[in-house]
This record gives sequence, structure tokens and C-alpha cells, in this order.
Amino acid sequence: MSKTAAVIPKAFQTATVTRTEAKAKVQAKTQTKARIDMSAEVAGAGLCPECRKPMERSHANGFPVLICEEHRIAIPMPDGTT
Repeated sequence: MSKTAAVIPKAFQTATVTRTEAKAKVQAKTQTKARIDMSAEVAGAGLCPECRKPMERSHANGFPVLICEEHRIAIPMPDGTT
């Protein structure tokens, strides 16, 4: 058995982009914007965090909740709220 040296292609040995450029590309691809808005102006005002339409009052396991049937979202209401 003869030992042969591994030949690595030149393209594998040299980088075509710098680390800074690669990091910038990854960050640009991973920047996302949340579609659910749980702010006081939306969810806190009783609007669906997805479609921003008024949510309906209901009960889940005996607890008062606001629901949006279209998006299957239920938000618990504060204690003492009926």
C-alpha cells in the first residue's frame, strides 16, 4: 500500500469572501419582522395581533379570554375581567 498525499483543490484553499462579508450576508438573510403584534396598542386594546380586527370574548377552561377564531389566537384577560 502506498501512501499518497491528499490533493485539495485550490478553490477550497482560498476564500472568495472575507469573514466580514460572509457575516453581513448571513445577517441580511436572517433579519425577520414579527407578524404578531403584542403591543399595548394592538393586543392590549383587544385587537387580534395578526389581523388587527376586534377579538371576541370567550372562556377557556373557566378563564376569560379574547379569541380570534380565524387565526386561532386566544389571549388571557386580566383577573377580575368578565
